[in-house]
Amino acid sequence: MWRSVRSQQNQQKEQHAENKNQNHSMGFGHNVVGLILLVLTVCCGVGVGAVAAAPGPEHECTSIDIRNECSKMHLLDNCTVVTGYVMITLIATHPYCNYSTYKFPKLKEITEFMIFTEVRGLTRVDEMFPNLTVIRGRRLFLNYALGVTNMPDLEYLEFPSLVAIQRGHVYIGNCPKLCQHEGVNWDLLTLSRGENHIMVGSSRCNTSVCRGCDSSYCWSTFKCQRSQNDNVAHYKVKVDYCHDECLGGCHQNGSATACQICRGISDEGVCVKRCPERKYLLEQYQRCYTQEECVKKHNHFTFVSQCVGFCPSGYRANEKNECMRCGPQEACISVCSPEPSSNAITIYNLGDAEELRGCQIVNGSLIITIRNQVNETQLVQSLTSIREIRGHLKVYRSSQLRSLKFLSNLERIHGDPLENRHYALILYDNKQLGELWKPESKLEFVEGGMFMHRNNKLCNKHMKEFQGVVTHDRSLDSLQTSDQEVLCSPSKLLLFVQKRTHRTVKLSWPKSQTSHELELVHRPLPPGVFYPEESELEAPVCIRINWQRRLLFPDELSENGTHYYFVLDKLEPDTRYACLLRTFGGDLSQEARSDLLYVQTERDIPQPPLLELVRKTDSSLTVRMKSHNHYHYMLTVYELEDDEAYIDSRDYCHQPSYLWQDMDGGQWRAFEDYDDCCAHQAEQADDHYFIAEMRKQYRCSLDNQDQCHDLDQEHAPLLRVQLPFNTSEYELRQLQRYRLYSLQLQACSDLGCSSHTTLNERTNYTLGADLLTQLTACRVPDSNKYILRFAEPVQPNGQVVSYVVHYRNNLSDSHMSCLTRLQHATAEYVYAAQLNVTFSECAVRVHSLAGDVLTPYVAITWCSEQEQILPHSRPTKQLNTSLGVSQVKTASSHSRGISIFLVCFLFGCSLSLMWILYKRRCWRKLPGLRRYVPVVQWLRERHHTEDREILVDGFETVRFQNNNNSSPDDYRM
Repeated sequence: MWRSVRSQQNQQKEQHAENKNQNHSMGFGHNVVGLILLVLTVCCGVGVGAVAAAPGPEHECTSIDIRNECSKMHLLDNCTVVTGYVMITLIATHPYCNYSTYKFPKLKEITEFMIFTEVRGLTRVDEMFPNLTVIRGRRLFLNYALGVTNMPDLEYLEFPSLVAIQRGHVYIGNCPKLCQHEGVNWDLLTLSRGENHIMVGSSRCNTSVCRGCDSSYCWSTFKCQRSQNDNVAHYKVKVDYCHDECLGGCHQNGSATACQICRGISDEGVCVKRCPERKYLLEQYQRCYTQEECVKKHNHFTFVSQCVGFCPSGYRANEKNECMRCGPQEACISVCSPEPSSNAITIYNLGDAEELRGCQIVNGSLIITIRNQVNETQLVQSLTSIREIRGHLKVYRSSQLRSLKFLSNLERIHGDPLENRHYALILYDNKQLGELWKPESKLEFVEGGMFMHRNNKLCNKHMKEFQGVVTHDRSLDSLQTSDQEVLCSPSKLLLFVQKRTHRTVKLSWPKSQTSHELELVHRPLPPGVFYPEESELEAPVCIRINWQRRLLFPDELSENGTHYYFVLDKLEPDTRYACLLRTFGGDLSQEARSDLLYVQTERDIPQPPLLELVRKTDSSLTVRMKSHNHYHYMLTVYELEDDEAYIDSRDYCHQPSYLWQDMDGGQWRAFEDYDDCCAHQAEQADDHYFIAEMRKQYRCSLDNQDQCHDLDQEHAPLLRVQLPFNTSEYELRQLQRYRLYSLQLQACSDLGCSSHTTLNERTNYTLGADLLTQLTACRVPDSNKYILRFAEPVQPNGQVVSYVVHYRNNLSDSHMSCLTRLQHATAEYVYAAQLNVTFSECAVRVHSLAGDVLTPYVAITWCSEQEQILPHSRPTKQLNTSLGVSQVKTASSHSRGISIFLVCFLFGCSLSLMWILYKRRCWRKLPGLRRYVPVVQWLRERHHTEDREILVDGFETVRFQNNNNSSPDDYRM
């Protein structure tokens, strides 16, 4: 992120590397000793996870970075405390790593953070770190002290002895096999709530059950979670109480030398509140060191009673690495610069802020965007030394930052470069920011102004006060104002409820407390719920998504001399609302705001209930209903009969009907492209919105009681039933197949019934219901006259509209005839047809409103004398003509041959006619065309006379007409 001009950090890294090499060379011997102690502990009957070995001399290890090779795990051998971090990462499966051989029972404390990532083959960590008691988080990775992510094989994350993460939080990312971590109380472990990032692991895990635990929290089924209050750890050695500075248990009653780990500062294994004389506290490690250890071992400096990594502002180091105050002529300035590729230092978390500890001049711009909750006291410790910023200062989208007090020592912002060429200070979109800072000395902007917007809790008064104490060009400032103002310390506005109805609330407040502008905000709330805080109320208008706003002015309000009145309308009935009124503008002393006022509107007639179809059969309809604030439902059912007169007036043989049950079927949508589908859905959405608005506007209510009447129906209802209020589904039974029914539902209470919710739906059709029960066919002897007798289906799927009669024989000849239902009924259900072909079988296709069905073919017999008697006296031909029977084109091979012959004959005649006309020069003598038309007359005349042709001058043919009936005067010479 940035580079410091100091060089002692590089020396500290070299010292850390030397310590790592020493730890690795001594690892084997210490490992043997550790195993011996572990075996002795087990033999004594004490579990590893519950009882740690008695405290001995500490062995400090510096930061340990284990990556690429699992053999580097030996760097942790014999470490009792890691004064730094532990990072285990990027260990592949090849070569194979046996993690069960790596156990570090001596490790109890990590002063910074611990990270696991990309370690393959590691399934659990409880045996690896059985006695790890505390992760102090004195330095964090981002905002986290424990991070576990991208662990493809990790199944259990267990630290049996871990009682506290003193600073920072927990991050658990992508661990697809991780189970039972939901039983851990992470907030209890990190001592702060709500900032831990825990991603859900495997969905195949069994729910963890904490067995044998004092609390309901556990790492897994048999490993309980401990907390920092569980300070009496070893019951079997008769320990009743521990010293106040102990953490995680002890080995002797009340002794500061027998603690499992120290809650705070450790002086060679003794837990103390402060370091003794001639020793210096290295705060990052929470340990006391002599001057020699501080200077030579840790490459630090001594300052008063502390061992510090740098001398604070105004001090310099002497030859003994002691921090001495600078003289009047000495320059004691520390400068921090951004990376060469960037012009700004960005602070995302406490770890980034810690890197700037002691920095006095930021050689670039400083950008702060902290989105997680942090301890702002630690920000003060890290950033309070900053005096100058060469670029600009930008604090944006720091959603948890409440104050900028850590900038109190800032003296100058140069503004090179400016943000957006205008601003040296930018405060934008900080939801919790309510306090700026009071400069300890004069603060100036060399160039540029201020930009402050969308800071929900930063009031206008504080901004103006800060604007007044900073030396800068005020004409360049842009501050949130008008209806976005946040009131600083407003007086209490007395808000009263004068009257309430089911859709309105009349409010009043004193005129003496009213300023130039008013803002009334309100929102609905569930019963018994109180709004916890008013942060949203101080947000800009565009952010208050849950609140409705009314901007008011005094001259638009009604008043009675002492109070203003306003009627808040368009509310929902029987709904609880939270209302707040604030007034601002003009003099800041006139700012006032009321407390949140809770008011509930009166009850109204229930709204129209929800009614939708769940399922249907050919004899039943099942509907789902839903409403609220009602006592019962009233369901009315009407049968909407099909218009028989209209159906009979239409000739369905020439105008077939669509199959109603298939209008929304897949075969229709299959020919619909994507754009048509979207357009259809948009039209449906518009139609639903239109219907909903109409129902809303004309629904029955106490405001519109004239609309609370029953709809007039032409016929009496088929069913009218009252249903209990808790009815969710209702089935209508014993309905007719493929009939249209109108269902009207009302929700009723003691105030009345709601408007109707109407659902029109047909029952299903039944396969085979349209089949004929009996079909007989016969042929009159010595003729091709056929007589068919069949009655209508008993209970068809809706009304029958037409019949199509199919004939066939063994020679693949077929014929079809169509007649409407009315024609067949008029003929008393007897159909006679005169055909030109002999057929042996026939069948009838019945068309109803639901579709069509073909009955089985029946054999055509010879008609008896009785069967030849028709129920009317007219002959068959006259019967067919009067009934208007349509003969469908015969679909046989014989008829096809005749048709082809006729087409060829007409085509030949046309060609002959054209040739004759051409020979007669009719194309050039159009006026004389009448002499050759009609062709029949011309052929008749030609039969009696013939024309003669002669060749004139060897190239022109002249035609002479012979007419025996002509006289010599008919031809001119």
